[in-house]
Amino acid sequence: MNQAYCVVGAGISGLVAAYRIRTAVGEDAQIVLFDPADRLGGVLRTEQIAGQPVDVGAEAFVARRPEVPALLAELGLADRQIATTGVRPTIYSQRRLHPLPADTVAGIPATAQSVAGLVDRATLERITAEPGRPLDWHPGSDPAVGAVVADRFGEQVVARSLDPMLSGVYAGSADSIGIRSAAPTVAAALDAGAPSLTEAVRRAPAGGARGPVFGAIEGGYRVLLDALTARARPQ
Repeated sequence: MNQAYCVVGAGISGLVAAYRIRTAVGEDAQIVLFDPADRLGGVLRTEQIAGQPVDVGAEAFVARRPEVPALLAELGLADRQIATTGVRPTIYSQRRLHPLPADTVAGIPATAQSVAGLVDRATLERITAEPGRPLDWHPGSDPAVGAVVADRFGEQVVARSLDPMLSGVYAGSADSIGIRSAAPTVAAALDAGAPSLTEAVRRAPAGGARGPVFGAIEGGYRVLLDALTARARPQ
């Protein structure tokens, strides 16, 4: 008798789960995906714009983490991984383009100067004064990164620096992503006793990391979604 499996959610996590099940149990198993949407992929979506594939959900992944490159290689798509160009990205805010802040971790600034011109004077003063405020951090906790940054640096930093960075990678908001997922090195620095968020960000960057921070897929995430679907063969 054939085994039957149910996967709830047809986003990238659900498709990977279905693929892993298929790999583990073989060709005869029945795998059923449940999702309210009329398409697979969840928040990952690739559209044709001016004849070119453009990702309109998340458009990149963190290339220095091993999970996505390893999955691409496993699916025979290693040659479809592409790196970002040397062109500095920009953020559209207050009706104009701003250079993507430098000296940040996932959009969390290490200094007020990092976001000068992007946020107002009061926010810059708040960032500068942050190391002098008491920090209530519980090692091992995982609050939403947006809540942590809003409390320490203010809402403008969340809206104008943090959210633009995270939405491109996670297709989600800072209020729904834990700090350990968004900025694990910052969380580790806080666990280790950093006395402020500013100090945690300064300690956090990986000094010896090389190569591009972000990667993307030639042809868009649709290439990965189609490969997972073909391998998993869900219903």
